[in-house]
Order: sequence, then structure tokens, then C-alpha cells
Amino acid sequence: MKPLSFLFSCVLTAVVCIQPGWASNTSNNIVLNENIPDVYTVKKGDTLWDISNHFLATPWLWPKLWQANPEIENPHLIYPGDKLYLVWVDGQPRLQRKPSKIVKVSPEIKVIRSPITTLQSSLVLPYLEEHRLLSDDALADAPRVLGSDDQRKQLSAGDIVWADTVLPLGEEWWVYRPVETYTRKGSKPVTVLKEVAKMKVNAQQAETSTLELQSYRQEINLNDVLLPAPALGASSELYFVPATPPVGVKAQVMGAIGGQSYIATSEVVVLDKGHLDSLQAGHVLQLHHPVTEIEGKKGSYDYKRSPYTGKQFQLAPRGIGEVMVIRAYEAFSLAIVLRSSEPFSSGVSALSPQSTP
Repeated sequence: MKPLSFLFSCVLTAVVCIQPGWASNTSNNIVLNENIPDVYTVKKGDTLWDISNHFLATPWLWPKLWQANPEIENPHLIYPGDKLYLVWVDGQPRLQRKPSKIVKVSPEIKVIRSPITTLQSSLVLPYLEEHRLLSDDALADAPRVLGSDDQRKQLSAGDIVWADTVLPLGEEWWVYRPVETYTRKGSKPVTVLKEVAKMKVNAQQAETSTLELQSYRQEINLNDVLLPAPALGASSELYFVPATPPVGVKAQVMGAIGGQSYIATSEVVVLDKGHLDSLQAGHVLQLHHPVTEIEGKKGSYDYKRSPYTGKQFQLAPRGIGEVMVIRAYEAFSLAIVLRSSEPFSSGVSALSPQSTP
């Protein structure tokens, strides 16, 4: 993939702007890669992002290239074995799909085909299933683990777990542990919750319930959070389309979902923008290091400090990769790092490709 580009301007007196010498296409024009075939057969293991990268220099412009066949059921879904044809319509490239033939094995055997997902399910699904962002209000109202009648503080297989709420008999509830809380001006804080166990309600008593352990990743602690098991799981959320977010979206990486200090490719981060900011699953944003400020006299330059001690320089923001939103909440989002040229930490900007850092 070609490197990212940006524009940077300065209007302050006595400030010198320095730009690195790389550039890329951040416009909305479709740029095809070189030496691509007129026909591409979708293989098992392909993802929509793989195919977008195969054809496009800027794969987030996929919706401009893809021409869904209206006569085909679920025209936006692509399956292994389908043939994608590159055609030209009014001077613009378009991809059309010819479905593969379904072979009937016998009347008793039904062949079920699964469409390709946007990203590898092994990368995305664990974060969609095992992590949630919850507002402070929702967290305050959520049922909590009370403990056990033998006063153990860490509970595991064989223990009877009590909850501080009457829960419906037979229902499955997942146990979550608060990991990190993030705040954004003008919005309520959210807390990242990590799933540690799955349980099933087996009895009720007064204002409490008891649950039996179905499976667990870690021992259960007092005050862990209980939430209903997702009704349909998260697998249906894997079918979204790579796309360019609205012009002017400027988010910031709040941190990694796992809490680590340095972040790299294939890890999931929290962004401080959500669907109220027009972000949705599939939107691709470009990562930029913030402006670096240097000042001082020749021979005694140093990174900016207060008070002002001489001539000021600003090193233009540097592009270091891309992230894709995999789930948008109201004011925050989860995004997976598609590419990073170097490890980075919280505070890095995540911008729509058309935005100027």
C-alpha cells in the first residue's frame, strides 16, 4: 500500500514547518493497482479487505468500485468461488460478481455457504465477543458478583456463585471485569469490560440468584459485572464494508483494549469518536503522530519547553498507519490496527483520509 499523505500549514510568526518527503492519494478518486486481472476468483480464506487491497491503492474506497448485482439475492455479500469482473462504466472502473455454482450433493445434504468477512474473524471476533464498552450509568445498574457461601474471594470450577440481583432462571449470563475507564469532554465516561466467564442461573433466593459455571478464562472475583449473553453472538457483525468516513472526522486513540502501553498491527484500540460523530463499522482512518515542537537558538535546540527560549520549529505530523472501526458506540469506538509502521501509544490522531492533520 502506498504511504499516507497530508498537508500542513503554519501561520505563526517565526515558526518553521518541516514536512517529511512522502505522499499518497487521499482524494476520493479510484486508483487501481497495477497488473490486476480482469477476472478474480474469490478463494477460501479471502477477506473483503484483502480483495479491496488487491484492486485498490486506497482500499477504503471499495464502495466506489463495487457494483452490486441487483438481480442477485444479498448482492453485497461475496462468497468463495465467486468471480469478480472488472468492467468500465462511463469511464470508471467497476467490479461485478458472478456467483459460483452450488453443487447439490443429495436431497438429504444441504450445502451452506458462508460469505467472506471484512477482516479475519480470528482477529475481530474475540474483541466483539469478549469486550464491551459500558457507560457509568449502565455499569452502576449492572448485577454484580456477591461471592460464595464459603467466603472465597476468587471463584472457579465447582463453586456456587451468588449475584446481587434476581435473574431469570435458566438464562446464560457472562461475567465481565472492568479494565480501563475513558473520558471524553461532553460525554459520559465509558469502561472497557473484559469477559472472564460464562454462567447459567440455576436458583433464586430473596433478592439474589445463584449461578453455575459454564466456562471461564480467569477466576471470578467479588464485584465482577454480570451482563446477559449476547442473543445472536457477534458473528453477524463481521459483515461490513471498508469505507471512507465523512470528511473532517478527527479522532484520537485513547488506548489499547488490552491496556498495554505500546500498540501495534492487529491490536484493538478505543477511539474517542462514535456513531454520534458519524463513525460506523468499516470506516478506515489514518494514524498520525501529533506535531512535534522544537525551539531554541542554533546549537542549543531542544524539544519545546516553557517559557519560550528562541526560534520555534514544528515538525509536521507523520503518518504511521491505518485503523478500521469494528464497532461504534455512542461516543466511542473500537478499531483494529490494520497497519502500523512502528509501535505507538495513546494520543495518536486517527483522521479521515481527506482530513488535514
